[in-house]
Amino acid sequence: MSQISRREREARARLPRELFILVLTVVLLIVLFFRVAYIKAAHGTSYQAAAEQQQLSSTDVTIPALRGAIYDRNGNLLVESTRIYNVILDCQVLIDAPENKQVSTIEALMTTLKLKTEDEIRKYMTKDYHEYRYLKFAPGKGITAAQMEELQLGIDEGHIVGVWFEEDERRTYVNDSLAAHVIGFNGTYGVEQYYDDYLQGTAGRKMVIASTGNSYIEEYIEAENGKNLTLTLDSKVQYLIEEKMAMGVRVTNALRGGAILMNCKTGEIVSMCQVPTYNLNNVTELVGTSDKWNEQNPDKNAPEYYSQVWTSFMINTTYEPGSTFKPMFMAAALNEGVISTTDVITCEGHFQVYDAEVFCAGGEVHGSQIASDIIKNSCNCGMTQISLRFSTNKWLQYQEAYGLGALTGIDMSGEAGDSRTLIYVSGAEAKQLGTGNAMGPFEKATTAFGQGFRLTPIQLVSAMTSVVNGGEYLRPIVVSQITDEFGNIIETHNKEVLRYTVADTVSKEVRSYMRRVVLEGTGVNACVPGYDIGGKTGTAEKIDDAGGYAENKYVVSFISFTPVEDPQYVLLVILDETNQNSSGHAAHLAGQIWETILPALGMYPDPTINPDAISPSLYDITVSTYGGYLPWADNDDDEDSNSD
Repeated sequence: MSQISRREREARARLPRELFILVLTVVLLIVLFFRVAYIKAAHGTSYQAAAEQQQLSSTDVTIPALRGAIYDRNGNLLVESTRIYNVILDCQVLIDAPENKQVSTIEALMTTLKLKTEDEIRKYMTKDYHEYRYLKFAPGKGITAAQMEELQLGIDEGHIVGVWFEEDERRTYVNDSLAAHVIGFNGTYGVEQYYDDYLQGTAGRKMVIASTGNSYIEEYIEAENGKNLTLTLDSKVQYLIEEKMAMGVRVTNALRGGAILMNCKTGEIVSMCQVPTYNLNNVTELVGTSDKWNEQNPDKNAPEYYSQVWTSFMINTTYEPGSTFKPMFMAAALNEGVISTTDVITCEGHFQVYDAEVFCAGGEVHGSQIASDIIKNSCNCGMTQISLRFSTNKWLQYQEAYGLGALTGIDMSGEAGDSRTLIYVSGAEAKQLGTGNAMGPFEKATTAFGQGFRLTPIQLVSAMTSVVNGGEYLRPIVVSQITDEFGNIIETHNKEVLRYTVADTVSKEVRSYMRRVVLEGTGVNACVPGYDIGGKTGTAEKIDDAGGYAENKYVVSFISFTPVEDPQYVLLVILDETNQNSSGHAAHLAGQIWETILPALGMYPDPTINPDAISPSLYDITVSTYGGYLPWADNDDDEDSNSD
């Protein structure tokens, strides 16, 4: 028997152990294989997504659309939006950067953003901000594309770190407060709100997905800028009227004032303003507040303080029109034949209507009058007697035609006046509504001289326009055209006749009555040499919070038009709570406005018309009283307040 070497014995001893390790390894591999297969089957999709997410980085940025521009009727820019870039700080990168790069970054930002001290930046370079990867720096100090490109060059060269940019827009109102109440701001009030869907456009999107290598995927959806508006306003005329209204409010110490100028051929609003107003670029900066305004509104922190100014009371606030409404009632009466041009009506200074009594202002007795005298003298008793001849149902139809208690449809946000409770209605309707505003004989009488019901200034202008233009009730228009950013026309808004009110012959007759008001009646302060103007004054008691008449608070107004034979424009001027409460102030202010704006509208004075008239601009509004200085005045007064 041969002898086994020591080496062979050791090899035979290792064999079982190696075999065990091999078997164990195979078993473990088999188990691992089945485990991997299970994981892939059960969780493969989610794990793959997680792995890909770890390998990729992405950005998803909204690209804001530029809001549409706004122009006046002559193409003058009123509002524009420009592309700006917000500066974004990655505080972590800036904090961790070497000091020399921190210093160069701070210097670049201070120069571009015109910062006073580097502390404005260094306050974000502390441990409290180390985790801030997105911090919009210096809000409101967006930079231009040129400034952004200059900073980007520094970033590319490595001098600027921890800085990047996002696109934004800046809305600029070119003339600050001009036409503030028509325009509105930032999608609120005026046409900014009414046409917001057109103006705002559609935002774009930029998404970049980049791998750890050099490959990336980029998706870019371009923003679609908003549409542009062309207004019916004439910015030059608007400026001139605003200037006169601010003066009028100041010198009469009125609480506020306003004016509307409408083209009575088309319904276009050529000017609409009110005082006080505000700076569209800084909406808490008020313009034109009077002493009376400041006395009645001392608390700038009151919730309603600024909204009272931002809201357009020319379309949003109702009031009793007073005697400015008399021509409209007279036109309806003539149109229905309840009075002729030659019928004589006697005024004894008071008139009994069942158990109530109507008085003329100051107890004045006008005696025997025909229709034109009643308007010239602003006679309440005469209007009352005419109202009694008018059937209630028929007059209610004219209320509908004149748009009382209904919206005019003007294309500005916030229009009020759409309420049957503002006017007198039929007994059946009042019962149905559960209200006490049924029209009886006395209510019809007070309506005839503009009391007991309420409307907005734009409702009055629209109704009066129909009376003087031959009977067409026009929808008031503020925007004439909508275009895209390339100038393509999207919409055009033309003249729109909603209904008819009175015959052309009646319109011509009433215009002649209103001419007498200016030549020899209560509106003499509005007479302008070289121009043929018709108009009507009004003084109405204000409604208090309890629904009654406020003591010694009046709204004085004057509504007028020119030329009398072929009216082109209607102008309403309102002064709320002047010191003297004389509608002569409003008439005088209207005269000054007409004298100022008509040449700007291409209408020049004719030396053969009213050659002896004295320019309203030569006299102080605060001493304007009927018959105070004009040689043809007959010293009538126009306090329309009535006692039951």
